[in-house]
Amino acid sequence: MIRVLIADDHQIVIDGIRSMLRDEDGIVCDGWANSGREALSKLQDSDIDVVLLDLNMPDMDGLETCRQILSQHPGIKVIALTMLDERSMIRAMVEAGAKGYLLKNVGHDELVHALKRVQAGKSHYSQEIAEILLAPGPKEKADGSPRVLLSSREKQILKLIADELTTSEIAVQLHISVNTVETHRRNIIHKLGVKNTAGMIRKAMEQGLI
Repeated sequence: MIRVLIADDHQIVIDGIRSMLRDEDGIVCDGWANSGREALSKLQDSDIDVVLLDLNMPDMDGLETCRQILSQHPGIKVIALTMLDERSMIRAMVEAGAKGYLLKNVGHDELVHALKRVQAGKSHYSQEIAEILLAPGPKEKADGSPRVLLSSREKQILKLIADELTTSEIAVQLHISVNTVETHRRNIIHKLGVKNTAGMIRKAMEQGLI
């Protein structure tokens, strides 16, 4: 029996996954959480085998939650289940120890297949994710340092941050959630290899991104 915990801040996603797996032999949704900290709490004294983990969550993002889960419960397997398909985030989750990475458009059969493969000690990435991981990496600049590649959304958010808009103002202007803005901000900081917003703006200017 594969016991699954679903961690996602949207209850409709949790309900949808539970419905998909309800009649699946050998798999049971044994719990769910709406934040990273709640997921960690529910894993205490549990028999969970696999965590399906969203990356956009309040109080602790999916990357840090993944690290905490595997640090505290090394026997548990983590599969990212998200809308984020950016190379840097995929690689960061793989480096953090996630055994799978699926997009939220995943179908029933692939979800079941992924759970079974990961529980058996293997890895599973959706076709779109595998193609991103196998694609050539960013080219180098003339000075030999790697060229930073930002998605179009990240470039939008970077410009708005440089224009001194707050996270809430950016969310309203782009019609996305505050959590999504914060996730993009963290991704930009990670890609640029800096520690904070000031460093992000400085490095972005050096790279000619703004």
